[in-house]
Amino acid sequence: MNLPPFFFDVSPAGVIDLAGRDRESFLQGLCTNDMRELAGGGALWAAALAPTGKVRFQFRAARRGDRIRLLLEADRAAAAGAHFRKYAVFQDVRIEEPAPPLVRFEFYGAPPALPDSADPWPAFFEIAASALVSPEEASALGERLSGSGGARIEESDREARRIEAGRPKDGVDVDETRTPDEAGLGQAVSATKGCYVGQEVVARMRTYGRLPRRLVGFAFSEGPAPPAGSRLVAPEGTPRDAGVVTSAALSPRRGAVGLGYAARDVPDGGSLALAEDPSRRARVLPAGGA
Repeated sequence: MNLPPFFFDVSPAGVIDLAGRDRESFLQGLCTNDMRELAGGGALWAAALAPTGKVRFQFRAARRGDRIRLLLEADRAAAAGAHFRKYAVFQDVRIEEPAPPLVRFEFYGAPPALPDSADPWPAFFEIAASALVSPEEASALGERLSGSGGARIEESDREARRIEAGRPKDGVDVDETRTPDEAGLGQAVSATKGCYVGQEVVARMRTYGRLPRRLVGFAFSEGPAPPAGSRLVAPEGTPRDAGVVTSAALSPRRGAVGLGYAARDVPDGGSLALAEDPSRRARVLPAGGA
């Protein structure tokens, strides 16, 4: 069977632009990663936290001329804009959302050359590249990609690839009950940048605490992917919850896989059982090891 050279997905883009003289220092004080690293170009993964150290939302940041552009889940853009505006008093910063909203193309495999008007973003976990375009350009670009050998990725395959790569999704694997280290966002957190909202809690946990749970991957025994929210228990039959599934999919490569949380005493390589069907097991893997 001849497979297409690449797959692509099209979805609404969550975009916030920060403009104004104080844009970098403003963002520096509100997110987990060091925005000074954007001076070298590329994109930076970060999260905004509540004062309690819990994750409000995650995003990627990149310089775009006289502004810093944030790319996040489309359904998180309004809440993110409101969060930033709350802190913008007395600072020379403007929080802007492109209107009409931009369209995001995500590529699985190297795409062909994109139009000059597209806003390109580098690889991120399982996504080989992304590009933002206006709604007017989106239809023509989709047709061009299909005509050059690309194919729209099936939703189930897209979700399986995300889970296999260990990329946690806002509102699915990450919410405001999780700290960034619990939620697998460790690479989005700078240990040296200094103060930001929620930093003291993160630093204290890293210095003195032990995570009560952590984001992990699951490889399930033969059968369908369990629903999100499925509880996991120790296979010996102990009733206590030892884990929970936050997302799962049936992968054409590895069978049923998932992301979720395991208690700190559950080791990588360990086995848990689905509480609703103890005959089915879930092997615990590092997130991204499915």
